[in-house]
Amino acid sequence: MGAAEDSAAHLDTLRFSDWARFWMQVIGELRMGVKLKKVNYSRTPIEYELTPYEILMDDIRSRRYTLRKVDGAIPPSVKKDAHAMILEFIRSRPPLKKASDRKLPPPRREVTPREKLLASIQVGRQLRPTPYSRRLCK
Repeated sequence: MGAAEDSAAHLDTLRFSDWARFWMQVIGELRMGVKLKKVNYSRTPIEYELTPYEILMDDIRSRRYTLRKVDGAIPPSVKKDAHAMILEFIRSRPPLKKASDRKLPPPRREVTPREKLLASIQVGRQLRPTPYSRRLCK
């Protein structure tokens, strides 16, 4: 453990210029054709976690649990009750008027930008009097 700490301390003491010199030596050797040593590298297996659904399906497939049969049919009284509730809600609402009976107000006419510009030109702008022009008139 002491040797590793000593080497780490030695690496910390190296200056930027030392690192630059080492880097240039490595690049120079690579350009001259020095081959790097082969490394035995095997990819570590990818670890993953199963989702709760996958865990349950795995348990079912391996028959760790015995499943009981379930009657999945909804009782007809529940079906009728829901249908009756929906119809009751629809009937409780006021009836809609026919489209021919409904009178809509006439659509509002929007002024186009061109018409706005022409109207502003026609109105004109009243200039404010300045004190200088009053002196000239007197």
